[in-house]
Amino acid sequence: MNIRTNIFSEMHHPLPPRGAQALPTLHSGGLVLLPTANLWQLSAHVQHPNAVRNLLTVCPPSPVNRPELVFADQETLFEWCPQIHPRLYTLLSYHKRPLTLLVPAGPNIPLALIDSRGEVAVRLAMDSFVYRLCEDLEAPLVCCMAIGQGASGLPSSFGKIRSDVLRAADYTVTRRQREELGRFRAVSARYGSDGEIEFLL
Repeated sequence: MNIRTNIFSEMHHPLPPRGAQALPTLHSGGLVLLPTANLWQLSAHVQHPNAVRNLLTVCPPSPVNRPELVFADQETLFEWCPQIHPRLYTLLSYHKRPLTLLVPAGPNIPLALIDSRGEVAVRLAMDSFVYRLCEDLEAPLVCCMAIGQGASGLPSSFGKIRSDVLRAADYTVTRRQREELGRFRAVSARYGSDGEIEFLL
């Protein structure tokens, strides 16, 4: 059973000082720039359509930078995407690195995040701060890599984020800004029509 820490709003445990304004910024429809398990990402509240549109304008979807939903746990993921194949659940349980799954989108997924196959990119939060944000939101974060239009380099450190993305963020989390988070995008996988798990570039 998944036990939530925020049954009542007054019971929220405060986020660390270096990210204290992330939650109210997301609730108000703003964009938050934050470090995740392997790269810096720009994020929005999934239930704020204007924020999602702004996010996709700043960080346009591309084969390299696909928007994804980040969840705190598998139970919430299944609530939003109930048609995930059990084999992908098993993969999530044992995969210890950042993993993005392409799964059939549920009815509450914003249309802007659904591709021509009816799939949406999802992942579980592996950074403790991102996990807390998703827990307190009780909803997934919409995230894109912090890559502006026409950019090519991965935002593996704060210093590699372009000024246009920095300016677009309504709030920037100041933790982990001196770290090199990672050099690669998350591994992507889907359950193929042949009954096998496909790993994608």
